[in-house]
Amino acid sequence: MLQSQPSAEKRTSNGAIIAHLEELRSNRPTVLLANGKTSKAGETIRKIIAAARATFIEVGHAGLTQRDVADAAGIAVGNLTYHFPTKHALLDAMLLEVIADYLDEHIRQYEANRDKPLQILLNVVESYVRDARHSHRFFYHMWGYAGCDEEAKHKIRSYYQAVGRFIYYLVRAANPKLNDTQIRRATLQLSSAEEGIKLFIGMGPGDDSSIAAAEQDIRQLTERIVMTAHL
Repeated sequence: MLQSQPSAEKRTSNGAIIAHLEELRSNRPTVLLANGKTSKAGETIRKIIAAARATFIEVGHAGLTQRDVADAAGIAVGNLTYHFPTKHALLDAMLLEVIADYLDEHIRQYEANRDKPLQILLNVVESYVRDARHSHRFFYHMWGYAGCDEEAKHKIRSYYQAVGRFIYYLVRAANPKLNDTQIRRATLQLSSAEEGIKLFIGMGPGDDSSIAAAEQDIRQLTERIVMTAHL
């Protein structure tokens, strides 16, 4: 059972989470890159990033070309390269936008349950697994990209660090008994578990009983890790 926190510690945890969420909101590419530009340019940036994501899911990073993305977005290649001069710049923006979509779910869960950090955390990890039922191909390609491109690996690691900080704050708020090392270990365990489950969802048949129970299993595993990490 979740134990009550001292009010001062709870305020500190909430303050850290809120500050982190505000920082993340400002870094969404479709917001950051469109800042100071016309509404038409902003719409073009959104179309390009959406087309890049769809193309990436179909062909991966190696098969993706700026021309294919421009065609999918219904714009000229020159229009695309004006906003994204290189393929790396386009992939970076697309990946960060996807991470931002996930962070929006974090924000929604936090704002709905801000006084229940464990519940927020359980809902967030469940949403990761639930989403993987239709988005696992994206993660196959993303990890393949990280595995063959050193720059991409560092970029993706930095994106996951933003998510990891949010999880860290929630773990700390959910179980005040944990010290920094225990929180970090729990955060890594949770991230590894949910990423692995997301990938395996795409490997097995849809009627596999273990896959069908994946959302329930990740909730139970998360609670066990967080609430017993100090033992």
